Parts: sequence; C-alpha cells; structure tokens
Amino acid sequence: MCLLQVMLVSCKKSDVVSFDKPQKPYDLIVEGGINTLLRTQYIRLSKPALSPDSLPAPIRKAEMTVNDGKANLVFRETIVPGVYSAVNSNPPNYNNAYTLTIKYNNQTYTAVDTLRQMVNIVDDYLPLSVIKNADGTYSGTIPKHTFGYLNPNKWWISYGEIPVWSPQKFEQAEYYNYTHFLGSPNSLYPLNNLKRTFVLNAEDPIFIYKISLSEAYAKYLYGIFLETDWNGLFSGVPENVKSNISGNSLGYFSVCDVDFRRYRVRELRQ
Repeated sequence: MCLLQVMLVSCKKSDVVSFDKPQKPYDLIVEGGINTLLRTQYIRLSKPALSPDSLPAPIRKAEMTVNDGKANLVFRETIVPGVYSAVNSNPPNYNNAYTLTIKYNNQTYTAVDTLRQMVNIVDDYLPLSVIKNADGTYSGTIPKHTFGYLNPNKWWISYGEIPVWSPQKFEQAEYYNYTHFLGSPNSLYPLNNLKRTFVLNAEDPIFIYKISLSEAYAKYLYGIFLETDWNGLFSGVPENVKSNISGNSLGYFSVCDVDFRRYRVRELRQ
C-alpha cells in the first residue's frame, strides 16, 4: 500500500507549466513556395518567438530569388511585413529542382525542392465522404489524414464560409487535409479523430484543390504530425523536424503542382 502511494505521488503532474529557454535559437522561419495554379507566388520570412508570450516577428529587407532550373524569379517584399511575392510566367519545370536563395543579415540561406507532376483529381479518390439526408440536404465528412494513397498530396476543400485557397494567407493552414503514402503511425501514436463536417444543400458548390508534395516535403509533414496530431502518452521524445532550409533555420520551401475542380454537393454523393 505504501509503495502504491509513493507511485501515485511520483506520477502526479505538476500544476506549474514552465518553458525552458530554447537550446538553439533560430535565425529565421521560411513558409510557402511555388505553385503551378496561380501566377503570383508568396513566401513568408519570420523570426521565431523565444517566449510563450511573444509572437514570431516578420523579417524585413531580405533578398530572395528562386531558380527553376532555367531562370531566376526575384521576390519583393509586399505591403504585408515579412511576406515576399513574385509573378511567375515560366512554364512548370516538372520533376526538376527549384532552388531558393535568401540573403539576410549578412547570411545566405538556400533550399531545394522538386516539382512533382501529379495525377489530376479523380472523383473516385477524393478524401471525403458525402451522404444524402432524409430532408434532402447532404452531410459530409473530411478527415484531416487519410493513409494508403499511391502519392502524397495535401488538399484544400472549401464550401460555405470556408474560403477558397489563397497561398498568401498563411494563417489559414487549419483548412488543409492530407493523403499520405506512408502508413499510419503505430499504436504508440494514437490517431486522433481529426475531421471537418458539413451540411449543405444539393446545389451548393464545393471547390477542391489537390496539391502535390515532393517525397521530401511529404516526409517533413509526416514528421510534424508525429509531434502534433499523433503525439500521445507513449510518443518518443520530441525533436526538431529536419527543414530543407540550410543554416540555422526552420520551415520548408515547397514546390507544388495544383489541380482544381468545382463540384455541386449532389455530385459527390457516395
């Protein structure tokens, strides 16, 4: 009995939450990249926050280019601090490397990602389910993660008040869902039932964007989810997910092929 009491006391969680000082302060965070659907491209640079009561700070006056294997695309800072954009009129350079170069604070950072050409949207392989209700409306379920796909992709499914895909709006990442070519995590990583649901009328529109991921980007995202969405009691000790940005930096520079289709809800009934 005494041993049990000692064990219970030793297992009791502290009510005090503390934040340790980061062992490795990073210079910058990179978000965004190149996509094939829109001409205007966006990349955001920010300085990581170092305390729980602060936010990442935008990085201003950096020099940034992306080389698609044929020419340099020069990014300029927009009116939104830390967000840089460029207009891309070049055709996609499929299955080839795109190289990002950032010059900031007397340092040079580089990153490389490959543009994977994907199979366009096929109705039989959409990562959502829709059923017709007795009152004529349609109920839908969109799981955040689906496994067993031949190729990795992320998706943006918009309807009603869910906005259309806008890559310059970095704060809206919660609307993405993902199809993985890697298997589901083992039992040490519980698959939380993360999903979106909706009820819409038969003629309501749904906009579906399918976004390709390179193998490296897919593995990066999988590593992120092992520490966030699938992190459980018996998970491993969290560690930094490897970025593709050189130097003392975080984030991922991505190059993505995008397909887009518009449906009426009744067309998605299973």
